[in-house]
Amino acid sequence: MKTQKTSLSRKLAIQGFDLAAGGHNFFGLLEFDISRLRPTLRQARREGKGGSLYAFFLKAVGHTVASEPLFNAFIDYRRTTTFDTVDIAVPIEISTSRGVENRQYVLRDVVHKTVSQIADEMDAAKRDQSSATGFLDSKFWQDLLGTLPRSLVAWLFRRALRDHGLVKNLSGTLFVTSVSMYLSVPGFIVPYIGGPKAASFAFGSVYKKPVVVSDAIVIREIVSVTAVFNHDLIDGAPAARFIGKLKRLIETDSASLLG
Repeated sequence: MKTQKTSLSRKLAIQGFDLAAGGHNFFGLLEFDISRLRPTLRQARREGKGGSLYAFFLKAVGHTVASEPLFNAFIDYRRTTTFDTVDIAVPIEISTSRGVENRQYVLRDVVHKTVSQIADEMDAAKRDQSSATGFLDSKFWQDLLGTLPRSLVAWLFRRALRDHGLVKNLSGTLFVTSVSMYLSVPGFIVPYIGGPKAASFAFGSVYKKPVVVSDAIVIREIVSVTAVFNHDLIDGAPAARFIGKLKRLIETDSASLLG
């Protein structure tokens, strides 16, 4: 048995997850057919217009959010704030002399970036060892929060959540993660939303399965997707419309995002 102090990054993660717990959320466990998308994306990469599958998913989510402003909003009991730009927080791993460290990176204004630019930006962020881990860029604040009593940090975080602009600057307007680069086992990953945000998404593994297409059973490539919606802000009908738009972009209209 080995016992050691909990690292600063994990302390901050615990404190952040405390704020996300107990939300009024509902979930969508979805499967999207990406059999057309993958060859389209490969062709786009050969033409210098493509990127990773994850980068495409980020672009698709950002594009859909931009068309449905309610999903790019924050809410609390006092007010609702809708933002003009879609900033997506993504988890990345950075290899440092101390080992592999986790970080939350925010892709700003995703709608106006190409899939290739999104992929390049994430690759650059993973190589940037000077970047602080977690959702706070300031090493000073990280160290300070790591030494304060947990109850005091929770109070400070709750105060910070009231400032919607601050939350956006620190962690974007929504969260999107993917495990497809790490895992090939079918299944669903359920992410947190976090604070006042409207939604978050998790893309799972890509796998093959038999499906019915035009009354025939065929083998298709499928990706599992979990959508989490903040019911304080999003109701069932808007969520269904959002999912329909995202599904069309990924399954049948991917070329429109690669031009």
